[in-house]
Amino acid sequence: MLIRWMEPPDLSAWIGLAAQVAVLFDSPGMARDPAFRAYADKKILLREAVGAFDRRTGMCLGVLSFSRKTNRIAWMAVLQERRGQGIGSRLLQTAIRHMDGDRPVDVITFLPGHPGGAPARALYLSAGFRDTGEDCTDGDGHARSLLVRPPDGGHRGQSFHYDYPRYESMSNPDTCPVCSGQQSPNPPVLLASFPFGRVECFEAAQGRLFGKCHVLACDHGLHFSAMPPDRAAGFIQDVQRAGDALLRVTGAVRINYEIHANSMPHLHAHLFPRYLDDDFPSAPIDYRLVDPSPYDPGEFDWFVTRMREMLAEPTAAQAPQIEQSVLAQEKETS
Repeated sequence: MLIRWMEPPDLSAWIGLAAQVAVLFDSPGMARDPAFRAYADKKILLREAVGAFDRRTGMCLGVLSFSRKTNRIAWMAVLQERRGQGIGSRLLQTAIRHMDGDRPVDVITFLPGHPGGAPARALYLSAGFRDTGEDCTDGDGHARSLLVRPPDGGHRGQSFHYDYPRYESMSNPDTCPVCSGQQSPNPPVLLASFPFGRVECFEAAQGRLFGKCHVLACDHGLHFSAMPPDRAAGFIQDVQRAGDALLRVTGAVRINYEIHANSMPHLHAHLFPRYLDDDFPSAPIDYRLVDPSPYDPGEFDWFVTRMREMLAEPTAAQAPQIEQSVLAQEKETS
């Protein structure tokens, strides 16, 4: 099963699902209502509708729509024959991620005892919602319950898992922070500029790992697999060169190379030095950890200087090319 954003071609599947649950929702004309179709269209365009799909057949198994503005779960349904398989739970948890964690999330759902409404109530209650006991109605005037989930207050970070519209905006070259030259309040330190990538680092080292760096692609790209082969090869060579220098400067046992792009879509590669005493033996790196700093007083400046010196030196692969160029110049002047 795949959970993804609903897209315009999925509208007919959503309308079909609405027809199946219309009687349960006490709204037999829902699927034929132009207002509902317009609502679904709008939610799809706003990235406020998620769907569950069978990976093998492409069939839409369930849909949930929500509102970022009101922090409300607005509409949810799952195919009758696929209920009880965790589909609603996955849709709900995905939607909650994309709402404001510092505000309550609410939903208007069936009253206790409503025919066929028990599974929906049970799902919301299991996800931390509580019945307020307040009398309310749905959009068609039917008596309903108001359930509220308190703020979770957890750290959500900048990943597309939490703020997809922001991520989608940054995916556009015109609004990409890298391509548009936006100034960061905490800019990285530039170590070297290569033909295909820039080597940069922060003193607040992710994972508390001395020498943690990244290589930012010069070209705007979202997927490594979509890069032209020559540009991809050039980028990897720049990453390799940075990793070689990092290995020699830091004394690390290994360098881990990772391409994520969950928070910043502009293609970049992370270089994580690994040490005998690092905090993650036989475990993935927790990039959120930056304190305490791995650098003793003066060490970061030393590291930056050494990396710049090392990255300015020609690599073994470049040396024959440089020598050949020098010989050609000498031949021309003789």
